Amino acid sequence: MKAVRIHGFGPPDVVVVEEVPMPSPGPGEILVRVMAAGVAPWDAIIREGKSKVSPQPPLTLGSDFSGVVAKIGPGVTGFVPADEVYGVTNPQFCGAQAEFAVAVAAMVARKPQSLNYVEAASAPVIAVTAWQMLFQYAQAMHGQTVMVVGAAGNVGAYAVQMAVDAGIHVVAIAHPDDDTLLRSMGVKSIIDSGRPEFEKDLPQVDAILDTVGGSTFQRCVAALKPEGKLVTTVATEPLPAGAVFFYAEVTTARLKAITTLFDTGRIRTRVGSVLPLSDARQAQYMLAGAPHKPGKIVLEIENP
Repeated sequence: MKAVRIHGFGPPDVVVVEEVPMPSPGPGEILVRVMAAGVAPWDAIIREGKSKVSPQPPLTLGSDFSGVVAKIGPGVTGFVPADEVYGVTNPQFCGAQAEFAVAVAAMVARKPQSLNYVEAASAPVIAVTAWQMLFQYAQAMHGQTVMVVGAAGNVGAYAVQMAVDAGIHVVAIAHPDDDTLLRSMGVKSIIDSGRPEFEKDLPQVDAILDTVGGSTFQRCVAALKPEGKLVTTVATEPLPAGAVFFYAEVTTARLKAITTLFDTGRIRTRVGSVLPLSDARQAQYMLAGAPHKPGKIVLEIENP
């Protein structure tokens, strides 16, 4: 089978698509015929050797996927061959960008019926990240006000949609170009992050969800109420006092919650550039700054 591999750390040029043996599922795992796989910033972090969780090369890149169950490993219940699924391969965030992938069954769920394979593969990590930020760590509730820094990004857009759906008022920190997108999601308070001293006009909020870090995030911190929650997905040092940084923990239960939101039309995906598996290196160049469509980059896989 074909897989997107690296044999050493480095720039996008280290990425190759090559033939590798078909993997077999172990206890608690399933083998999936992959129909689409997401491409994300953590793939570049792994490729560059900066990940704290991934194995040493050679390795297959990719974590998010959608596909069809091909084989069940020992001890797995809840799935049978031919089930359409989506999720994440493993806690090391690798192995998905291939024609077949082994995945931990506890990190997989049935694919939302409302999504095609490409849309489904774009969602697992970023949608679960947004869900955890908003509901698990910020503990945001109906009637509260939450600021989303980087509101039009892949994670931010999900956090915005989930907040609006839950009756939470959103203050979006974003670029003016994203005004139309954010208003289509129901956001009424949009702050231009490029405006000098924008922080002087910020209202007090119950929680800040940060997806960009840096000076933009630092300028927003003063808007947090004294007992408010500060949650970030960017490991900037030093973090403000009381801030929570976390890695997404994708589980079947959380994916099922996300599936319900998709299938009831309460949130929607935003797929960016879609490439064939053979163009996986170009996808890495896109992560590094090459032109691409806004939204999640996805590899679509044509299985024999």
